[in-house]
Amino acid sequence: MYHFDLTPAFLSPLNQWEKDMERVFRGPATKEAIYTPACEIRDEEKQFTISLDVPGLKQEEIDIEVKDNRLHVTGERKTEVKTEQDQVVKTEKRYGKFTRVFSLPQHVNTEGIEAAYENGVVMIMIPKEVKTQSKKILISGSKQNTDANLN
Repeated sequence: MYHFDLTPAFLSPLNQWEKDMERVFRGPATKEAIYTPACEIRDEEKQFTISLDVPGLKQEEIDIEVKDNRLHVTGERKTEVKTEQDQVVKTEKRYGKFTRVFSLPQHVNTEGIEAAYENGVVMIMIPKEVKTQSKKILISGSKQNTDANLN
């Protein structure tokens, strides 16, 4: 069984709740706001595929790296520049930095990880290591028993 930990490493559930409540009372997103892009993880025959929704970001604004058997995906969606005539009536967009950290399961090839970006979605392909087939090992008798059987 494979296991991916989807909780950002630096956020406990209580800490996340506190940050969400602070965001509600603080008002619109600020430069240091944190958001969590939605993701989907698929367990395919030869690989795992993580797709991460990051609309509005350019490919070069996203960093992906493996550290200590964890996959770190970071980026930042910058606030749009507005003029004095622009008045936002309502916004549901999230701005600021994000970090997603995934604990990688055993038996994956971290050297073979690849990523692609298209239409606001980052696709991360994590190849599974090839499992060796089981092999039955025959137990031979001791040399002394083998010699006795020959006589």
